[in-house]
Amino acid sequence: MRVIFLAYRKWAIDVFKTINKNPNLSEIVLCENTKQLKKLDLKNFNLLLTCGTSDKLGKEILEEIETIGVHCAELDRYSYGSPIQNQIIDGIKFTKHRIFKLSYNENSIRSHAHDRLFSHEVELDLSGNIDDIFSQMTSTSIILFNKYLNDIPNIVWSEWPEEEIITKKRVPSDSKLLKEQMLNMSTKELYDFFRCLGDPYPNGYIEDEVGSLYINKVSFKKK
Repeated sequence: MRVIFLAYRKWAIDVFKTINKNPNLSEIVLCENTKQLKKLDLKNFNLLLTCGTSDKLGKEILEEIETIGVHCAELDRYSYGSPIQNQIIDGIKFTKHRIFKLSYNENSIRSHAHDRLFSHEVELDLSGNIDDIFSQMTSTSIILFNKYLNDIPNIVWSEWPEEEIITKKRVPSDSKLLKEQMLNMSTKELYDFFRCLGDPYPNGYIEDEVGSLYINKVSFKKK
């Protein structure tokens, strides 16, 4: 089997360093951006794996090669972008990490145009700072991709239940916390807000007439 692996974040490239040893692969090529991907002749490959990428791949790719990815949310409402941040801010402690199938849909407003099918899943713990979560996602992605590659061609797909609720993708301005917001938040809520916005995401910050205070890493102890 000849496979392309698309990833650009460090935690995702670390996944590649392990799954490239899967015995079912005759070749696996790493692309760190879609520009590199588009230089390849997709007809020469059997499968495209995406890991930690947020770019929509487009018709010319998704209709040319079978494509799967990993998504770190159980509920459909978190399919529209910023799934880690939105789940943590909503108070979710445990979620699912899943293999899902991508397809082209020009009308989709989701971060990825998936066709509501997933095959493999494991539990994902959302505790700790963002680096802790990335470290765990490296491990769970390795498990998921290896299970998928080992199960081909006997993949069993399950339907991803659709919700009417939409949790929008965050933008940099959402990282600003107003004083009046802080007054209505518990220390645990403040901790969750700042910990999910560690590098490489736009850090959470507060500001006054003097300047802006950016908070990258935080810790919390429960009474």
